[in-house]
Amino acid sequence: MDQIEIEIKEMDALYFDKEYASYHPSNNELLQKDIHEYQHFQNVIACFYNYTNDMKVELQRIKTHFETLKPEQRNKLLMNYQERIKKLDYCIKKNAHFCFLIVAAYVDMFPEMDLSQVTYISELPYFPHAQHGDISKLRITLKQFYRDWSIQGQVERDQSYKPIIDCLQQYYPDAKTQDKKYQVLLPGAGLGRLVFELASRGFAAQGNEFSYFMLLSSHFIINLTQKKNQYELYPFANNFCNRLSENDQFELVQIPDVVPAEVLTENDQMSFVAGEFITVYHQEKYFNFWDSIITCFFIDTANNVLDYIDTIYEILKPKGCWINFGPLEYHFANQFSETSIELSFEDLKHYMKQKGFEIQLEQMKESTYNHSKLDQKYLMYNCIFFMAVKK
Repeated sequence: MDQIEIEIKEMDALYFDKEYASYHPSNNELLQKDIHEYQHFQNVIACFYNYTNDMKVELQRIKTHFETLKPEQRNKLLMNYQERIKKLDYCIKKNAHFCFLIVAAYVDMFPEMDLSQVTYISELPYFPHAQHGDISKLRITLKQFYRDWSIQGQVERDQSYKPIIDCLQQYYPDAKTQDKKYQVLLPGAGLGRLVFELASRGFAAQGNEFSYFMLLSSHFIINLTQKKNQYELYPFANNFCNRLSENDQFELVQIPDVVPAEVLTENDQMSFVAGEFITVYHQEKYFNFWDSIITCFFIDTANNVLDYIDTIYEILKPKGCWINFGPLEYHFANQFSETSIELSFEDLKHYMKQKGFEIQLEQMKESTYNHSKLDQKYLMYNCIFFMAVKK
């Protein structure tokens, strides 16, 4: 941890850039017209800004609990808890600076979030707009950078993205040489790595994402980074359990491992559309439009997975392929305030065949999700990998 101890001094005077924070590319008309959407977007921005204050709660918990140890217990520990606090505080500052960079360009859309008196990032006020559930979403987003845009995440990308890429390229082997590009849609695109990978291979790839956490973060990493390993991140700083070593919690991640602007050419086509999948795409202009639909860890996010299948069938071209990778964890299961239709893969296959899909490939593949190899605990998904063609 020598590197952290050296760099802590550099973090002590981290200035808050008012000029950067007062700029945003455009006022989103939808946000101005829809007060609920405006408030939700404000909540998300506030959550990014609140990262330091939210993590200080964790910091205080560690301090309080370690102070209950008897002196003879502390003296026999290999770990110096004050040094641990110092390291954690450093990681929080680095992550907070990164969170600030992601959303700073949008803050003057919200005059009530007054930052005029802020000099240092550590002085950012706590904005009450953030919802409690959004704190966990932000932490998941930081871990998603590990999965999608770090060298350490290559293992998981090979588990889930590589089979999809290989399958699509086998189905459309002439993607690089075609004058008219194959149109590929990826709902639930997250931070956009798979969208980027397909665009770089000659497909006209469009990502669709509902979460503002993911949309703001993907825009930042894809459009606003200028060099490889430009940013340092500690996505597992809040993981206090299941560590073999004291330093595992402070795993350093450098992102991005590749700069999209250096790879994509003017002929490559990559785009993103914000919104809920069915709302955005289940309309006549998209019927029979897409050459391929890619769903990776996505179909179980539906309230009713059959609605997803119906939409995919409607918007896919005849002989177009649907490639899926992921589990059936059903995100709304056991949430009594939400509708949740939980079906087995056997049921889904029967429905797909009745609908008009021909399943040409079906395999089970193991994959983790947002997992650090330094963590003792992890969930290994036995994922459903299939390719279905619209007759």
